[in-house]
Amino acid sequence: MGAALKNQNYSFGGFECSVVSDPFVEYSLFEDNTVLELSKQKKQLSVFKLLEKNLSFTTASSFANQVHFGQAHLTPIQRWFPYREGYSTRLVSAFLEELDISGNVFDPFAGSGTTLLSARHNNLQSFGVDVNPISALVASVANEQYSKNDINEIIAEKQKIARLEKINKTFEYSFELANKMFNEEILNVLLQLKFRIKSIENKIISDLFFVTWLSLIEEVSNIKKEGNGIKYKNRKRTPSGYINIQKEEWEKEHFPNDKFEFVRQKFLQKIEVSLYDIQNNYGLIEKKPRVYNADCLVFDDLFSDEIQFTFFSPPYCNCFDYFEIHKVELWLGGFVKSREELKTLRKTGFRSNTNSLNGKPISYRNENIENLISLFDKKNLWSGRIPTVVRGYFDDTYTLLKKLYLQTEKGGYVGSVIGNSAYSGVIIPSDILTAQIAREIGFKVENIFITRHLTTSSQQKKDLEPLKKYLRESIVLLKK
Repeated sequence: MGAALKNQNYSFGGFECSVVSDPFVEYSLFEDNTVLELSKQKKQLSVFKLLEKNLSFTTASSFANQVHFGQAHLTPIQRWFPYREGYSTRLVSAFLEELDISGNVFDPFAGSGTTLLSARHNNLQSFGVDVNPISALVASVANEQYSKNDINEIIAEKQKIARLEKINKTFEYSFELANKMFNEEILNVLLQLKFRIKSIENKIISDLFFVTWLSLIEEVSNIKKEGNGIKYKNRKRTPSGYINIQKEEWEKEHFPNDKFEFVRQKFLQKIEVSLYDIQNNYGLIEKKPRVYNADCLVFDDLFSDEIQFTFFSPPYCNCFDYFEIHKVELWLGGFVKSREELKTLRKTGFRSNTNSLNGKPISYRNENIENLISLFDKKNLWSGRIPTVVRGYFDDTYTLLKKLYLQTEKGGYVGSVIGNSAYSGVIIPSDILTAQIAREIGFKVENIFITRHLTTSSQQKKDLEPLKKYLRESIVLLKK
């Protein structure tokens, strides 16, 4: 790879890339020493210039469609669960191939198991950790080894559900918002199916059916995942603004009379897709990952195996609460049974949003981060805790990278898909900040692949216009 980087254009794992030879901004425009008070933008650029020193950048727009889950609904196994936060198996395979990986692979944010699945397809042992119990379950199910007996049992259980009769019983639930988010009858059918699935004795089959059930929830509900949370489907945008359609009216328009059959058929269709993927050898590859439901910052307590390649995408420093996005599945699935349990779960994750702040002290200090935080206009921050989120985020980043450095074999790699963010007209360049932290620890920054540029809120667009090239999603590649 090093030799290839001498050329302006090159191929990386089958993807076309080009070396960035010019700076993103003409810095000389901002070097007038007679100006005593630099603008907010100029001060940011001075920080960026320091961070970019001696870094290699590559334009990798051919990765743009690989760093998100846009095509997941077409990809075998990845399509089992609608996971918005992810990347493609093809992207991981490109890095495995280009870096000639033959040892252990690790993902500290396993998500739906994409990195593990790619490792498995390349006959590599892998390890995955995720603090979200849904993600840990999905990653495990996606990477299970399904035998011929398992396949026969899937078919048999599918047939049993096809013959299942509606029970005239109201199933109990603890999720207090459920009656607003679901048609009452549909909710009861979902709970009946869950009760039936939990009675399956073979855990491999029960888990597969349960993930299928979880993947069905949003589709048959009155809500949808959007932005940093969930929205009601009966809320409609009009030229004069949003209007709310009456819940009963909206349900009558979108759901058939026979709601039991409606939900059952949706479920059976999804099981059929999973069965097809399994029968076509996607589940018969020898290597099986080890998946843990735990905080990524304690991965070294879970396994001591040396790692050759780590590939992951952490939560971005953008205050998106991924537990909020999955809270309906967490409640209905029985992963949390009270608000207090959900609150506790939120505080066990990476400190990337205000709900994740857990009072843990900030150990890692970084002058560049502090200089950027000092530019925040507190009046325009929607929460006074955002500076603490930013400090906590990079404190956790330091802890993770330090532990990865210790457990990565010499000559091994770490690849991270990272998105930059912005608050009150100040960009937090997570890619180059992560690169700085990694270099402090001892990693060499091999490359930063710039995959695509991101948009921001209309309120910040004008302030960020001179800096918009820094609003991007990148892959930071490190080497020990």
